[in-house]
Amino acid sequence: MGGRAFAFRAWYEFRKRSGLLRRAFPTQLPEPTLPTLDAWRRQSVRFFFESREGLRESGGAFVPDERDLETLAVENQLIAGGHVPFFNAGFRHLGRDYDWLTHPETGYRYSPTQHWTAIRELDPTAGDIKFVWEKARFAYLYPVIRHDFHNRDDRAAFVFSEIENWIDANPLNCGPHYVCSQETSLRVLNWTFALHYYKHSTELTETRFGKILRSIYGQMRHVAANIDFSRIAVRNNHAVTECLGLYLAGLLYPFFPESRAWRENGKRWLTEEGLYQIYEDGSYLQFSMNYHRVVIQLFTWAFGLAHRNGDRFPDALYDRLRKSLHLLHRHQDTLTGHLPNYGANDGALFFRLNACDYRDYRPQLNTLHQVLYGSPLYANAGPWQEDEFWMNSEFRIQNSEFPSNTNAHVTNRERPSTEPNSEFKASGFYVLRDAEKFAFVRCGNHPDRPSQADNLHLDL
Repeated sequence: MGGRAFAFRAWYEFRKRSGLLRRAFPTQLPEPTLPTLDAWRRQSVRFFFESREGLRESGGAFVPDERDLETLAVENQLIAGGHVPFFNAGFRHLGRDYDWLTHPETGYRYSPTQHWTAIRELDPTAGDIKFVWEKARFAYLYPVIRHDFHNRDDRAAFVFSEIENWIDANPLNCGPHYVCSQETSLRVLNWTFALHYYKHSTELTETRFGKILRSIYGQMRHVAANIDFSRIAVRNNHAVTECLGLYLAGLLYPFFPESRAWRENGKRWLTEEGLYQIYEDGSYLQFSMNYHRVVIQLFTWAFGLAHRNGDRFPDALYDRLRKSLHLLHRHQDTLTGHLPNYGANDGALFFRLNACDYRDYRPQLNTLHQVLYGSPLYANAGPWQEDEFWMNSEFRIQNSEFPSNTNAHVTNRERPSTEPNSEFKASGFYVLRDAEKFAFVRCGNHPDRPSQADNLHLDL
């Protein structure tokens, strides 16, 4: 990672182990001035959609097929019974009264009052801490919300009780859920999605609304205070997630005292990370197809919500994402939507808004294509279109609200191409294909963050 990262990490560890770092993360904060629930409902800030009621009244809703609806119903029964999808690979039973602190494999229980700086995240006695983090991401709310919408159900009481239960069990800056700022950022983004979907629900009371906002404020204060760790010592998808979290917290919650600084810094840092982490040919510095998908999904959130609220990013960043879209599409199997299972893959997929297989990249590539070009990537219809429904891209980059003399205008020549063979020299990715066959081989260097030793990796 270089001398700067080494020096920062050494200083960071000294501050952490000596107790100096703890001072930057108090367990009590001054009460922020918050809007009333009614005022928040009337604010001019725009999300992907207005509310559940707005989606139902808008018409043109995506309708899953009967088999997908049946699967969704079964998943919701499991979730209601205390099962949680883990790493997009199956359900684990944690129980309906899970305490958010107990490791499901080792039984180790973290202290809810221990300051996060004192927690050993690589403790073999406790086990892999990601197993404790998984439910607290609240990604399991997406199948609940999808079931609510497609089946005309009302799951607001369950969703808000889950969020409240987490808040009660996890005091600010204490316990395992404050160890990783990426996890904190994802939690806030997923809560934000649920808040907007259930905006007009009677289950969202004034008291509950204030409680959730105060928790969001405290969690984003934590991310802002710890952002240098991911931006200097890590610099991968963690940094992108945290910068996005700050940008969107500042954009969507403009009443917090630090909102303007979060929005401005988050946008600047998100741009810097995008241009640093995505290479000139569109490849990604982690050399992982799955983490590359994670990053394009994060930028889809950033672009979609920025455009809705009259903001935009530098043209160079849009260009990198266009190149990323092209690269990933060139590596895609046309029948399954799969990409080579190349590089690290821990099951990460943060915002699952469709019934597609985990390995199917069509939902995320199609939605980014809609944001960048204003049209679907795939000619045929299928469940991969559902993400576009939820993240309805009514504001495109080439929307008339943006100046026509910028490089944001897209020509057909820049769209993902269908040529038989492709080479991406910055990453060392090479693709050969014809109508029925596909081959991918890797031959190149790791210029950043060396990870897997996998030259001449071959996928057929």
